Amino acid sequence: MKSDWLTVGKGEERRRIALGTRAGEDPGLLWLGGYRSNMYGTKAEALDKFAEKSGRAFRRFDYSGHGASELVFEDRTVSHWLEEARCVFALGQTPQIVIGSSMGGWLALLLADEVRKRGETGAIAGLILIAPAVDMTHALMWERMSRAAQRQLIEAEIYFKPNANGGEPTPITKS
Repeated sequence: MKSDWLTVGKGEERRRIALGTRAGEDPGLLWLGGYRSNMYGTKAEALDKFAEKSGRAFRRFDYSGHGASELVFEDRTVSHWLEEARCVFALGQTPQIVIGSSMGGWLALLLADEVRKRGETGAIAGLILIAPAVDMTHALMWERMSRAAQRQLIEAEIYFKPNANGGEPTPITKS
């Protein structure tokens, strides 16, 4: 696996994200990890081993504010992460199999919809979605927050969700 950096965005939105690539045969595999995950999680590592063993091309990356990538997590949004997924997808030859877990599953669906709207038939050979968190910002966050947490998010523009495992709380921003 080759490690590198990819520059995404323009102007003030310009940022570098950590990128891992493996050369190989098509269809290539693109991994889209979950919220607060990095590209060295157990699923990503298992996919890398599979790609190596089967001779498949493989790409994985850390969203901005995640893992080794630049910027602060609290300053990032789903729109930023979709833009990054789009840029990493564009690096690969087509067709590609897009594999997403949790938030990555939602991003995979959004990416596939964009590809379809552009008429790029055959660019995506398949989707593998692991517990996709479709519309997670509303259905899995906002709707599950207490009224007090919702009020804090509206007023302070950030809410720190307690971690059930006792670790650092998860920041959720209004943006």
